[in-house]
Amino acid sequence: MARNEVGFIFDLDGTLVDSVYPLPGALPLLEYLTRTGIPWAVATSGNLDVARANLELLGVEPQAVPVITRDDVKRAKPDPDLFLAAADRLHVDVASAAIIGDSIWDMLAARRAHGLGAGVLSGGYGQDELERAGAIRVYEDPADLLRHIDEIGGRA
Repeated sequence: MARNEVGFIFDLDGTLVDSVYPLPGALPLLEYLTRTGIPWAVATSGNLDVARANLELLGVEPQAVPVITRDDVKRAKPDPDLFLAAADRLHVDVASAAIIGDSIWDMLAARRAHGLGAGVLSGGYGQDELERAGAIRVYEDPADLLRHIDEIGGRA
């Protein structure tokens, strides 16, 4: 199967939803990626039930997007297994993937996968911490990421 040039991989917990409601701009970000044909996936250390519930909060059919959970891989973050599996499911080279997360563990795993880690300030870590862990850019929330998506390869 042909590989896509770029893809987006999200750590769902804290990156798109705050366990109760979608973060600002999360749905427009996913709509943009879908509308422009940029493949995206969810890679989370949580289980499938939690991932499904969070996707439903976003109005996304869990069957419509690749979801990689802790149960699908040998090791969780900070090992790169989740992100490598997500890139494989998207048919993208992980080196061309933007890996979006909100923790230092996400950035360390992105670095170990050789992907492009970008942080979102929703997980309690500051910009300096995310950058020291490997984030190429750090955004306030998904809305801010969408406004600057060209910085990390999200062009249509």
